[in-house]
Amino acid sequence: MWLEKFNNDKKEKIKKLTFNFADIKKGQKMLISSPKSISNYIKKIPIGKKRTLIQMRDALAKRAKADKTCPVSTGIFLRIAVEASIEEQKNQKLKKPKLPFWRIIDENMPIFKKLSISKSMLNKYKRSEFNEKN
Repeated sequence: MWLEKFNNDKKEKIKKLTFNFADIKKGQKMLISSPKSISNYIKKIPIGKKRTLIQMRDALAKRAKADKTCPVSTGIFLRIAVEASIEEQKNQKLKKPKLPFWRIIDENMPIFKKLSISKSMLNKYKRSEFNEKN
């Protein structure tokens, strides 16, 4: 199910806002990203480093020549990317997901509560990456 959503060929779009929306002002260009773009961003975060959602949104917007990235679609597409990676891990019987989402998500974030993994699994992935780095 998640892999299907991830593999849907959604194209990124830029919209010029005609009203204020979240942290984006009227007249600014807002990027509506995609699960694949978010996944590609996360994969480029170096081992042992973390990024915030705001850092990711800003980087995605800059790459697309927009002012900001939509916070709502970013949350939705981030979940799709993470769940698809977890689904792929289970299907392929991998030790951990290919997408290192623990570099951007922690157990205190609202999105974590929606994910299909436990806090202990998230911490296991973080520890295994720490061991890889050292």
